[in-house]
Amino acid sequence: MSESGEVHPLSADTRILHVLAETTGPVVEVAKLAVLGHLRAGFKVAVAAHRSILGTFGVPEELADNFREIELAARRRFTLADPNTAFTLHKYYQHVDIVHAHGLHAATLAGLAFTGLPAKLHPKVVATIESFDAANVIEKTGAEIVGRTATALLGTTEPVVDYFGEKVPVVERAELVHPDIDVDLTVRTPRAQVRRELGVEEGTWMIASPIALRDHTALATVLDAADQINTQRPGRPVVTVLTGTGKDRSTIESAFADRNVIVAPAGDLVDVAAAADVVIASETMTGLSHEDLMQLSKPAVFIGNPRRAGIWGAAAKAVDADDTDALLSEINHLLDDPAGRGSQAVAAKKRVIDVNNGAEISATLLDLYAEVAESSDS
Repeated sequence: MSESGEVHPLSADTRILHVLAETTGPVVEVAKLAVLGHLRAGFKVAVAAHRSILGTFGVPEELADNFREIELAARRRFTLADPNTAFTLHKYYQHVDIVHAHGLHAATLAGLAFTGLPAKLHPKVVATIESFDAANVIEKTGAEIVGRTATALLGTTEPVVDYFGEKVPVVERAELVHPDIDVDLTVRTPRAQVRRELGVEEGTWMIASPIALRDHTALATVLDAADQINTQRPGRPVVTVLTGTGKDRSTIESAFADRNVIVAPAGDLVDVAAAADVVIASETMTGLSHEDLMQLSKPAVFIGNPRRAGIWGAAAKAVDADDTDALLSEINHLLDDPAGRGSQAVAAKKRVIDVNNGAEISATLLDLYAEVAESSDS
């Protein structure tokens, strides 16, 4: 689903190629779930991977007719065999529509495979990238190739998402089968003390968000909602506390000081979020991840692309990045519904304790592929 809520159906004729090197861990877990899910959805799927991975996808016999395996010499890291690997992919590109490369090495090879290929034969490339060392010359070069050739990028961590944010047309947080969470996230300061230190008076509703404080649509909507909400709730005041960082932090702190908006001091973000009545999650946050917010057991509203709200499951309602009225409606609904706040808080915590969202991952990826397939970049 696009940010506007428009559904992008993927053509039944779409041919999907998943590329892996010697990928291991959560990234390959997702790749295997995606391959099986896409085959069950009726698509033609191929996997190009190192021989150590081929044969491990568990494709049942009834789906085998739509499945192909291509052996690659690609190892975990760059080797002298990589040019031949890229050329192997190059030869198959005219026969596929979507390439999903899993891991930085695989995504680099997928990008190199465009060399010499006419633009009209270019498939769309989706890359899932784990953490990498941008100070490492080889990994940085690979990331630069991905930045030039990928149409969509899924980062397993927020720093990866930030790195590619202005380099790739579509950049989102990757969904993992079992989210990588810090189970020891600890609230150190009592709720009442946090509120006193922030200057939030007793009897005031407190909304908190780690949304990045730099120019983007969702931030403008959050600020607009913070400015309007007290006109809709004349009885009990509402204050919005922002814990994020970004180049507009000081501007927001001064410009919105008289509009019930507080920019929290750096370093207090966990305690501040824990002291809130409702939190606002977004596609672009700093300091706290979605999993961090879920651990804090807070009722939440998600603002941004509805597809990215999938990480919250039923624990948060999603609103479009530019829809102030919808954001106000969801916040007001939670503030007026104590039972609803409690059930959403429990659901959020369960997402990082019990979550195994493999069944949803392949469908989410197909939706992303459909959006990518409609894009005009090459």
